[in-house]
This record gives sequence, C-alpha cells and structure tokens, in this order.
Amino acid sequence: MARFRDREKYFTRHLFGAGLECPVKLYYYRQDYPQDKQSRPFIEHAIYNKRLLTALARSVYPNGVFVDSKQVKKAADKTCQLLQKDEVVLFDATFEHQQMMARLPIIHKSGNQLTVFYIRTKAFDSRKHRITDAKGYIYSKWEKYLLDFAYQVYLIQISHPDLNIQATLVMPEKSSSAYTDNLPFLLHPLDNNYKAENINASNQELLAKLDVTEEVEKLVNRPRFAEHNIPKSTLKKTLNYFSTVYFGDDKPDSKVGLKCKNCEFRIDTDRISEGKISGFNECWSPVMSEGNPSENHIFDLIGPGTSQRLANGNYDQKDIPADTIFSSVNVIKSEGRISQEMRQALQVHKKKDEEVPEEIIRTLLFEELDRWQFPLHFLDFEAGNYAVPVRKNRSPYHLVVFQFSCHTLYQDGTWKHHEWIDDLKSGYPNFELVRKLKQIPDIEDGTIVQYSNFERNALKTIRSELLQEQNEIADANQLINWIEKIINRHDSSHSQPPYIADLSRLVKNFYYNSEMESSLSIKDVLRSVMSHSSYLKNIYSKPYSSSNFDQIVWWQSDGNGGARNPYSILTETGDSPIRRGTEAMVVYGKMIAQKLDSERHEAYQNALLKYCELDTLAMMMIYQHWQKKMEQA
Repeated sequence: MARFRDREKYFTRHLFGAGLECPVKLYYYRQDYPQDKQSRPFIEHAIYNKRLLTALARSVYPNGVFVDSKQVKKAADKTCQLLQKDEVVLFDATFEHQQMMARLPIIHKSGNQLTVFYIRTKAFDSRKHRITDAKGYIYSKWEKYLLDFAYQVYLIQISHPDLNIQATLVMPEKSSSAYTDNLPFLLHPLDNNYKAENINASNQELLAKLDVTEEVEKLVNRPRFAEHNIPKSTLKKTLNYFSTVYFGDDKPDSKVGLKCKNCEFRIDTDRISEGKISGFNECWSPVMSEGNPSENHIFDLIGPGTSQRLANGNYDQKDIPADTIFSSVNVIKSEGRISQEMRQALQVHKKKDEEVPEEIIRTLLFEELDRWQFPLHFLDFEAGNYAVPVRKNRSPYHLVVFQFSCHTLYQDGTWKHHEWIDDLKSGYPNFELVRKLKQIPDIEDGTIVQYSNFERNALKTIRSELLQEQNEIADANQLINWIEKIINRHDSSHSQPPYIADLSRLVKNFYYNSEMESSLSIKDVLRSVMSHSSYLKNIYSKPYSSSNFDQIVWWQSDGNGGARNPYSILTETGDSPIRRGTEAMVVYGKMIAQKLDSERHEAYQNALLKYCELDTLAMMMIYQHWQKKMEQA
C-alpha cells in the first residue's frame, strides 16, 4: 500500500475515529504533539494482519487495478476516471471532498452498483456474533467499525451520488479454516501492488463478508439513528465540527475522564524532561492542583477502583485520603498474599513521600521455592497469532509457537542455555518445538518455571492439534504422551512435585519491593529487583556471554542509585532489537510472509534469539535474588 506524500493535509478516517474518542485529540494531531511509543508494536501487528486480510480478499480479483498515485488529489482523480468504466475492480480507490479523504482496499463497480469493502482485523464468529440487536441498534463492539465505514461511504456518496452503494464489512471468520498451507507467504502481504494468484478460492471462507449497507445508511442519512453514536445530530454536522477543530487553531474544551487512560498523547516523563509537550498533561493540569499529571495520576495505580476515585475527584495519588487505604504497617504485618489494594496503598504512600518497606517477601514464597526440585528449567515461548492461518485446517488467529529459550540452573549454581527457533524449513513449528523441547537435557526432571501460564496453555493447544492430526504425523503419539507428562504437572502451590511453576503468580501474591510501580510484567519486575539486589549487582556487573551475547554487562547504573532496565540495554546490541512479545510477533510475521535475503533473515533471527534469551535469563535472575534472600532468612 503506497503512502501518500500529502496525507497530512487531509482529514482522514483515522482522525474521524480519534475525534469520536475525544475532539481535543484532533487539535493535538494537527499541532503534531508527540505520541506514546508503547502502543506502536500493537499498531504494527494490526497493520500486518490487515495487510494479510486485504491480500486474501483481493486474490479473487485478478483483474483488479491499483490506484497507486502518491498524492491524494491525483489518486482521487484516477479513481474517478476509472469509475467511468461500466465494470471495474479497484484496489486502494481514493475519494476526497473539502480536504477530507478516504481510501478503500477494494471496490467493485458493475453498472451503477458499487460494492465497497472495508477490512477490519477483529475476529467475527458467524455462529454467535451479530452486528445489531433486535431493534436494529449496533452492538457496541462493532460500533467503531461501522462509524468508520459510514465516514468513507459518505465521501463516496458525495463524489458519486448516482451509484448504489453496497457496504461490505470484511473480518476474519473464526468458524472457518484454511484450505492451503503457508498462506501468508503465498499472499505476499508486504509487497506493494502485488496480486496474489493461484490461491485456492475456498480460502475466502476465512473472511466474513457482512452486508452492512442498511446500518451504514442509517448512520449516514438518518439523524435519529446517528444521534446515539456521534456528537452532532448528523454525520455531516459531525464532520464539519471535526474538520473545524482539526484545521483550526482553537483547542476544544477538555472533558477529562476514564477515556483518557490510554490516551496516545500521554508520553513518559523522560521525554517531558527533554522539553516535549504532553497533551495529556495539558488536559489534566487544570483539574490537578500541582505537579506533573503524568507522574502522579491514579491511572497508574495497579488494580481496581479508578472509576470510583474519578467520581470522587481524586485524580492525583497524593489526594487519596489515608483512611481509605492500607497503612504500610498493616501491609507489612499482614500474612498471606499481597493484594492489589495493598500494592495500591504502597504506591500512594510512596507518592506522598511516606516511608514504605524496602522489600516484602511472604514466607509462603520461601515455602514454595523450597519445594522446587533441581535442575530448574526457566522456559519461555515466543508465539504469534495471525489473521490468516499459516497451516491448513487452522482458523484465523490460531497459535503459532515459533521459538523457545530455556536457562537450566543446577543446584551448584551453574547454568546452561538451550534454545530453538523455527528455521522456516523443518515443517510446522508447533510440532517441531515439542521435538526440540524433548531434547533439552534433564527437561523431564526437576522443575519447569514459566512467567504466567502461557507455556502450559500453549502445549495444551499443540496437544489438541496433534490429536486432530494423529494419523498424519508419524511421531504424534510420542509427542502427545510427552506433552501430557508436562502439562499434567502441578503448580508449586501444590504439595506434590514435579512442578511446572508460575513465577508471575509468586511475584503477584508474595513479593514487593520499593522500586516496583504499576506493572508486574517481567521487564518491569526485573528492573526493580536488579535495582534492589546487591547480589545481582555483583553477579551481572561482570560480563555475560552466551551463543547470542558476547561480554555484555547486564547490571548498569541508571545514574539515580538503581539499575538500568536490561531490556533497554538489549536495544543497544544491534540486529533490529526487540523489547516486547508483540514486536517479536511482527518480526516473525515478516519472516513468514516474504523471501528475505540472508542478511535480513539473519538479523531478524538474531533479534528474536536475543530477546527470548533475555526473558528466561530475567526469570533466573529474579529466582537468584529470592534464593539469596532465602539463604539469609
């Protein structure tokens, strides 16, 4: 899909959606306020999946014509010119009107009938999902899609009032499955202007193609229906309002609330200290008496209670009354698990510059660790789920596990690292993964440690696949039997080993240190533990080497008495470094969807291997700190 050079001069579908969420965002977009980078991997994954679905939907139109002009006006003129034909299929058809533009992935004109396709990545299951209720009102989960579609249909109607428009919403169909292996590669979704050919037409069953003409027509033309969904009485008036905000210099009044929690214009404090403008802070500063709203907001409190605090006018953590939360003393003295409410209380006390405990380790944590049997296998999978299946007889978003890392720690303190990554040649990765797992020395002995229950659940999914293909896979019974030995193990809360233990549950229930904030992801927990642990500082201030790392130092000072996050250090190692699982998913998606040169393939593979290794090293580091504390206790 070609990028327009002058797109920023136009009001777009994306801006329409942003305006529906909050009109102030339109002002921030126009003024080019900086945006949060954390959500970028999720956006890239959605873009990749949309490209897959678009390529599949286009594959049944071999005569489709790409509208590939790089400027909006030229693309719109070319679209208009091609629509003079009695019969034509256009890809990336573009429409513009009064500095508003829309681009549709597929339109099909036959006579005066124009079928317009709008593609979204949210899964639809025709066995149980419906777009509207019995009264014809749109269910909330589909509302945004139909509003976006209505915006695009509106622009087409203005440009071509003589055409009868059929609006077709396209989404991945969860109740169907692929007829062809390696569909992402055959579709070439990352190649601009590529027409996939010789794709089995039965694969169109992977797409739910829903006629939403009536629903879209109501939103465009019927005020009483539209008023339930948009800020003004009609779509036309709403667009005029949004355009005025976007192209004007006046900022609308901010109406802050729960909708602001995931605002893209909330940037981190480091960027603010560098002089970047925070739209989030501009909106919240009038109602928060002092300080930096991004630093002290209740949105950063872990766990429930946000809506009630907003209703009470408690926006700043410092404003939360002391008599509504646990005291630090009560948290320390209590037994059993550390609740979310207790963590919230410690966050608030810390913001108020009150004393909080340096570290809390419940005795139940030590009791569980004492049950673990050596060797300890710290295991992590990387996996993806894609809108178009990579294997036949699989539905959209089926799980593809393409990599593992395992740090095996022995009782004498020595460790070994084992890893595997799909080479794209050895067959279906889910089955190959199990074959390679079985080869890890002593993997059937000792304790397997995961962070969350993902690895166990992934193996359950693979077991189900093997049962379905038992007659086609020669070693299916062996693999099934091995998986069952692993997944039937208890978690270490149980008194009987062997275990497949969940490290994240132990963190959540039994561990706290004063460096911890709102997130209990392994990346943030690792940073807090490393900042707190002199034992880890001593070990990992020394160079670490493995098959993926050469003399890297993981404990580095952050200049404020703590440790830098090792995942930040990872980004400095080259090879297009990955810091999040979603980024790994996108990189693997690129690998399976195109033929890469050896240099690019190696760079992607190295990045995946480094990221996955750090995940299991992080688990081992956290355990090493706990083990040292247990010895001292």
